Amino acid sequence: MDDNFIGLVAILSAVTLPIVAGLILGYQFIASRHRERMGLINQGIIPPETSKKKSAPDRLISLRNGIVLVSLGIGIVAGILIIENLVLDKKGESSVMASAILIFLGIGYLAYFFLSQKIEKRDIQEEAQQD
Repeated sequence: MDDNFIGLVAILSAVTLPIVAGLILGYQFIASRHRERMGLINQGIIPPETSKKKSAPDRLISLRNGIVLVSLGIGIVAGILIIENLVLDKKGESSVMASAILIFLGIGYLAYFFLSQKIEKRDIQEEAQQD
């Protein structure tokens, strides 16, 4: 009985403590923002609207993330293929996997660098032609 109770308390604590802490912090944030806005209104200052505007996604960041994820996947597959086709000890397997991932990530970042330079040059030329 005691062992089950300790496990139940541990699980509930691990789940409920972060939720309760988040609720308390969220309430304090909302209350302090409300007090601040009311103080500004009492001084005769109209507080600025705090609307959440969604920014347009940046094409270059999306391009970078896509290239990095694809190169990461290629690195993992290359590492697995190398490990499967070579007879290595356990240390050699982990170093081969890490090396393959890092090499392909480096290639992906270089590809992103050169593609982003091309895109920026093209955008500058298009702006110059429009002016």
